[in-house]
Amino acid sequence: MKEWWPRVVIVLLMVLVVGVPFLLRPAGETDAMPMGGDGNTGENVGGRLVILSPHNEQIRFELSRGFNRYRVDQGLVPITFDWRSSGGTTDLRKQIISEFESQARQAIDDGTPIGGIGYDLFFGGGEYDHNKVAKGVTQSDTYAGHPDADQIARWEGIGVAVELIEHDGKKTHTRSIAFPISVSPELDASLIALVFPSATIAGERLYHPEFRWVGTALSNFGIAYNRDVLSMLNLPEPTTWADLADGRYQGWLALADPGHSGSIAATYNAILRRLGWADGWSLLRRTFANARYFSAGATKVPTDVSAGEAAAGMCIDFYGRFQAQSVGNVGRVGENVGGGRMGYVDPVHMTATTADPISLLHGAPSRELAVEFISWMLSKRGQRLWQQRLDLPADQHGPARFELRRLPVRRDLYTAEEMADWADQVDPFTDIAAPFAPGMPDMFGPIATVAHAMAINQHEALRDAWAAIQRQPADSATRAAMVALFDAMPAELTLTWPDADMAAHWQTYINDKEHPRYQATTDHLTQFVNSVTGRWRDIDELTGTNRTALLGRDQRLADTLAWTAFFRENYRQIMALGQ
Repeated sequence: MKEWWPRVVIVLLMVLVVGVPFLLRPAGETDAMPMGGDGNTGENVGGRLVILSPHNEQIRFELSRGFNRYRVDQGLVPITFDWRSSGGTTDLRKQIISEFESQARQAIDDGTPIGGIGYDLFFGGGEYDHNKVAKGVTQSDTYAGHPDADQIARWEGIGVAVELIEHDGKKTHTRSIAFPISVSPELDASLIALVFPSATIAGERLYHPEFRWVGTALSNFGIAYNRDVLSMLNLPEPTTWADLADGRYQGWLALADPGHSGSIAATYNAILRRLGWADGWSLLRRTFANARYFSAGATKVPTDVSAGEAAAGMCIDFYGRFQAQSVGNVGRVGENVGGGRMGYVDPVHMTATTADPISLLHGAPSRELAVEFISWMLSKRGQRLWQQRLDLPADQHGPARFELRRLPVRRDLYTAEEMADWADQVDPFTDIAAPFAPGMPDMFGPIATVAHAMAINQHEALRDAWAAIQRQPADSATRAAMVALFDAMPAELTLTWPDADMAAHWQTYINDKEHPRYQATTDHLTQFVNSVTGRWRDIDELTGTNRTALLGRDQRLADTLAWTAFFRENYRQIMALGQ
């Protein structure tokens, strides 16, 4: 009998572990529509939405719960939300395109009709990744011989175009297919007119020209920081990006990898577009040198800052504000949030205000539900949930557990009456958003490649070189030579102005459309940026068999290797000078 007691004890302990959460559940948690940990109801029979998203659990829970409560109020049955994530926005975008490319190859190979990939929506991130999805998929292959009429008919029936070619007596055929990955949800025109009286905010688009994505919230990018750690390092609270380039931050900054996180790539892009190519990369390189790591996900940054693992870090506004709230802080744009250990600040007029998009995917299994969810997200009830406080009466349909601390995309919600119930008294249309210089091109494309070659692929060498510079007297010739090596860029990444006047005054010219040199300055900078991104564009737009055949001479890979070697050699020379 004694030998059974250990087993009985184990079973009782398991029952205790499982049962205690239910016994301790807050009284308000059980209502007419109980929610699971993901915001789903217990008995959903109204359908199922599968959403690919980098959004955190708090957003998933509140949006799932909010939409289901709305459906119940409409006399409809709640649905099941199936949230999927396998990394940052860029990782998810690559996954979507890869899976659709696989379908396209199968359609060409054996005539399998193009359907969906099992997902309804791609939700969150930034315009760049959603525009990539909106471009769709193109696949083509060339084979010897001519297919018969029946084969051609089968292919054309699923959207595969067949071109027959005869050259020097040899017969071949080319099969190609092109189809959209994201499609317009065909929203009501009156809703679009209410939500988007303007197509842009400070020059940034709020929706795709063909509505293959629409913005659901607004994002800014700023600095999360830990007051206790800053005090230990004898550093003031940061207010703008340049503060993070201070050498005293070395080893104490938390950053994310722009190759995985679209949001941090957008942050770096904003810095480049505000400061210019050369000055922007100069500041970014110093910031990279101060980093203790580059995480794959942007959510890690404010968490580590809050825990004291880092003094500061770059992050999306709502990540920073939510984490500040979790340790008892509140705050507004342009202010150092709260008085506790965690702070957050938006560098006013030095950041970017961009839309957080949602895309309806081709072949969505639950298209009608997906369109209903998008329409609800743009409704006043859905938009209010981004900013409503936790302490609101139940009939105001506010959040149940988490204040999301995000900014609605609807301009008509930024009124004193509406904002009285908000967690953050922030109006990005007036407080934060400022247009980039009218002639400033977008620089998003090369950011991940350059950042990897410059810093991420050889972070230790970069940090050592930066530390060696800090040890030199500020006015020494040796330090000047080291800094020149530190800021040097490979020839392909070096912006050279056509004359000394434009080099000295390009920022004045590019901000004034009436200036006689505005167009020449704009054209020169745009051509330079295009010369960098254009090195890879042809490769990037090839897919399937055509791309596989070119992997051995992939220009992006060749550039990454060459530029990494260039930077590594300069860091080595800096160390030699420092000795």
